[in-house]
Amino acid sequence: MVVRSVLATLLFTCLCAVVQAADRPHIVVLMPDDLGWQDLGYLGKEIRTPHIDAFADGGIRLNQFYVQAQSSQTRAALMTGRYPMRYGLQTLSIGPRSAYGLPVEERTLAQALKESGYRTAFVGKWQLGHAKPEFRPTRRGFDRFYGTLAGEIDHVRKAGAVGPDWWRDEKPSKDIGYDTTLIGREAAAVIAKHDASQPLFLFVSFNAPAAPIQAPKEFVDRNAHIRDETRRTYAGMVTALDDAVGEITTALAKKGMAANTLVVFHSDNGGAVPHKYPTGDGDVARGGADNGPYRDGQGSLHEGGVRVPAFIKWAGRLDGGYSNALIHVTDLYPTLLHIAGAKLEQRKALDGVDQWSAITESKPSPREEIPIAVEDHRAAIRVGDWKLILFTTLPARVELYDIPHDQGEEDNAADRNPTIVQDLGARLQKYAWDMAPSKHLDELRRARTADLPFVLGPNPIRHGATADADSRKDPSLTVERADRPKQ
Repeated sequence: MVVRSVLATLLFTCLCAVVQAADRPHIVVLMPDDLGWQDLGYLGKEIRTPHIDAFADGGIRLNQFYVQAQSSQTRAALMTGRYPMRYGLQTLSIGPRSAYGLPVEERTLAQALKESGYRTAFVGKWQLGHAKPEFRPTRRGFDRFYGTLAGEIDHVRKAGAVGPDWWRDEKPSKDIGYDTTLIGREAAAVIAKHDASQPLFLFVSFNAPAAPIQAPKEFVDRNAHIRDETRRTYAGMVTALDDAVGEITTALAKKGMAANTLVVFHSDNGGAVPHKYPTGDGDVARGGADNGPYRDGQGSLHEGGVRVPAFIKWAGRLDGGYSNALIHVTDLYPTLLHIAGAKLEQRKALDGVDQWSAITESKPSPREEIPIAVEDHRAAIRVGDWKLILFTTLPARVELYDIPHDQGEEDNAADRNPTIVQDLGARLQKYAWDMAPSKHLDELRRARTADLPFVLGPNPIRHGATADADSRKDPSLTVERADRPKQ
């Protein structure tokens, strides 16, 4: 009788586990690289993106979604649920010649989901470390990997500063073709080969539309209505991105997975604009992106660098709409683990918060503030409506903006609000006490055979080198206010 009881208990437990696994959604994260706010069809008029628009129209738009200013930082924040300053990745990005990576002590989203029964795959641009085998995606929780480890590659040759950089798992790949097309094709193949009875976590990290600005003629020609040559080629990159998303959409439908797939879409940072000093991360001589009403772009702490188009879609489970909740990219980690029924408990404390109720039920965001950056030479934080930016290099600079009423950050209100500056500054100081030593700065102190980028203080835009299609100058290019979707 005891044996029967034990067997019955085990059977019941197994059946419950099977039911729970069936209820858990597949998760697909789509992350473009250096995509401008205005460069999607549902937000701007110039570039048509029907496949991405279809996702956005049926999903919930996240109108106040913040990321980090640099590529590696955003990827690390999403993968760990922790601010990059906790583990030394707060300065610039991991470059092709960098010897460091995301510390192996950090638990990743892929590891957490894999422990919970998910199959995992990463397709596209990694940029979280490549110098040591333990930094690579297949050692950080992903069953499969296809793409570039370091990023910063030619989109056709798929080679960068240190040579060819295109991989399948841990072996070099000689696949021929445009990288965006190859990424979309591989992501679709992962879906087609997947056993749909087991939950899938697929991270598709596109290398477009980041520099170098290159696109095959077929994609450029579909944007012949754009007069500016750089802008037209950039638009071709976005068109290729949209086609790749369409291929993924088709694969989900053919596999019968679309109804139970949660899709998250957001850029890693704002669109690239030409800055005076190179950062080593998607630098452009002439900009093709349009960041809409927001100031500056990739690499900047202003809104154009850290506030990006984002949405979440789960067909049949979420109604279309929008959320104005204050959300940071680290929040995806606990939110997705909650949806997946995975364990949140871990050795290192999370910075991200579960935003599911705020997104789906229009409840207030549990987040009161976002430390946008905490670095040795600059910092930024948003608390409520207010955003403070500090540059500590001489001459020091303090900027304070009322974001809902000054989206373009044109009215520095610091002198008129000393109490707010003091409060937000004190919060940044508290974060700074917990800041780990910067791995990039540490590498600058070591002997090396090639120069590494570093920028102290503000990095001004090189005026006259931005795309002609600038919606801040031509409001007719805007479909809707960036923070207020159509009612």
